[in-house]
Amino acid sequence: MSDNKKYYYLKLKDNFFESDELKILQNYNSGKNEGYVYSDILLKMYLKSLQGNGALLFKNRIPYKAEMLATVTNHSVGEVKDAIEKFKALGLVEVLDDGAIFMNDIQLFVGKSSTEAERVKAYRDKLKSVKKIESVQMYDKSTPEIRDKRLEIRDKNKNNSPHSDKLNYGPDDRPYQIAQHLLGKIRENNPEFKQPNLQHWANDIRLAHDRDKRDYDKLDNMVDWCQNDDFWQANILSGKKLRDKYDRLAAQANRKFKANKQVRTKETLPDWATEPAPTTPKKQLTPEQQAALKQRMAKLDQRNSERSD
Repeated sequence: MSDNKKYYYLKLKDNFFESDELKILQNYNSGKNEGYVYSDILLKMYLKSLQGNGALLFKNRIPYKAEMLATVTNHSVGEVKDAIEKFKALGLVEVLDDGAIFMNDIQLFVGKSSTEAERVKAYRDKLKSVKKIESVQMYDKSTPEIRDKRLEIRDKNKNNSPHSDKLNYGPDDRPYQIAQHLLGKIRENNPEFKQPNLQHWANDIRLAHDRDKRDYDKLDNMVDWCQNDDFWQANILSGKKLRDKYDRLAAQANRKFKANKQVRTKETLPDWATEPAPTTPKKQLTPEQQAALKQRMAKLDQRNSERSD
């Protein structure tokens, strides 16, 4: 009997728990919440978001709230809320306008297939692509989709090695200038930061430009932004980290820019402030008062004349 269900599964690399974010999570100790509580909640949230392409939606319609997540992850509501705040700070999740939680980078971990036969075929096709392997004799159906480790190491060394292609940059080369800029900003925060190999930093920055299609000016601006951010200034400490984390840095920088952007409205004064001040009408003197005033003026003139004589 054929199996026509769709299967979703997480594809985690063997160094998944060596990432900066997971290390930080597992070092958290908030009250009774040990660090491993957060990584357990994170993995369960990843699993729940597989069918929604990263969005945590119950039956693809209803956004999961903290109370619902507490039930399905078997943790308390307080633990879940605390975990979500930490995930947001580390850029692991985003809360969308409709309240749905979106798991960042989920596409890096999603595997999907329709039938057992398709999974077997995909595996065999992948093996056939390796020139040295001409045929496959045996295959355990329970084996997940994997890639020959030697090819992975070869490709990684070929495409991402910081020592590849070029290691001779001068002060006039843009990658070297950005590497120097990064080092200067790091030392503003930590004057005791040890001297790195700027040639390697510059090469990683060149790879970010040539292979990742990053603009040099944007890379240079990102140096300023990340070294002014309380979290990232402690994590972006090399050209390689700048390259590896650029997408996440750009996403967080854009979010903070939008949040801080304020729409200025023209200030209007109240009606009472624009009305002219009331004037006091001049008081008219009676004929008798005018005569008395003239008399007094005449006496003053007479006194002034006598003093001058």
